[in-house]
Amino acid sequence: MDDKINTKVKNKDNNFKQIKQGENNSEIKFNNKSRIKNKKSLILRIINILVVVGFGIFLVIFLLKGIKLTDIKNAILNCYKPSLISAFLIIIISDLFRAYRKQLLVGLDKIRFFDMFLIALIRNAFTMVLPARTGEISYIYVLTRKFKFPVEVGISTLALVMVFDLAIVFSLIVIGVIIVWITFGFGNLAISSWQIILIAFILLIISLLLLFYLSAIIRLILKFFNKLILKTKIGKNKAINYIYKKLQDINFSIDEIKKRKIYGKVYFYSVICRVLKFVAYYMVIHAVLKPMGYGFSSLNFWVIFLATVVAEISAVLPTHALAGFGTYEGAFALAFVALGFPLELSKIVGFSYHILTLSFSVSLGLISIIIISLPFYKIKKIY
Repeated sequence: MDDKINTKVKNKDNNFKQIKQGENNSEIKFNNKSRIKNKKSLILRIINILVVVGFGIFLVIFLLKGIKLTDIKNAILNCYKPSLISAFLIIIISDLFRAYRKQLLVGLDKIRFFDMFLIALIRNAFTMVLPARTGEISYIYVLTRKFKFPVEVGISTLALVMVFDLAIVFSLIVIGVIIVWITFGFGNLAISSWQIILIAFILLIISLLLLFYLSAIIRLILKFFNKLILKTKIGKNKAINYIYKKLQDINFSIDEIKKRKIYGKVYFYSVICRVLKFVAYYMVIHAVLKPMGYGFSSLNFWVIFLATVVAEISAVLPTHALAGFGTYEGAFALAFVALGFPLELSKIVGFSYHILTLSFSVSLGLISIIIISLPFYKIKKIY
């Protein structure tokens, strides 16, 4: 009898060991699979960085053909100082309006204006340095980590700001192309005015629809999640459930912003921000070109605007290199040449204007990071 009991106990022990061994083996397999996935992901990221950086270096080398580095250096050092100082002052004023716009969306009673101003400056710096507009995430990071706002507040306000900006930029493109077309004509230029107007107008309509129906679009995505994903095995994944929950929170935040009926004010300040930004860019380009014999009379605002807006749009592309070097100048030079300027001059202006604006924005961003990192800088906990 004892032998039988001992045999049963031994069998149970063996079964338990086998089950445990099986669990350990499956856990090892899972860990191995996750390690392989992480390695693949890391390799792909490294390849992506190398391709983007390599492409940027290639473009810089290609664009520097036909011009000398001393030409760019002299253009920066000899630039017309009154126009350059005016440009930098306009950029700061634009950032003040940008900060107030974001404060409106977040809630005037939930964050101090100076705090939001510092966040706006940090966001500008990271956006200009990091590729494909990934620097926009810095706004969410600082708002949530330093100022303790929920993630959905950062995402929802950023999404709305970006849609507002898109609507205004495409509106300005339509206006700019029409004015340049009427003033100068596009017969001798490498641009089809009607195509640009049509594309910009379509994108304007899309951005306006996004602006007013963003909440409804997110609700459709949530329904898709609920019907096709959450009811399957994939829906049991913690990450998928987290995304679903965050989308709900983001949509709720957007609905709350709409209820406050501030879209009119935000749109008004968005127009001011965008116009001031492109006026500042115009003044920087004037500062560079003034010593070369180009005054205000020979630099039409809308012509310069079209060149700078093309360079700005290039910053959204995945090929946008670190700090935009290469892609930014390339897009600007192409637009500048298409608008009737010499190739060599377009390259010199592209590099000079980009270096000046980049240096100023990064400097302001670094100063802002230092200020909010100081031990005696106290954040007023309003939220």
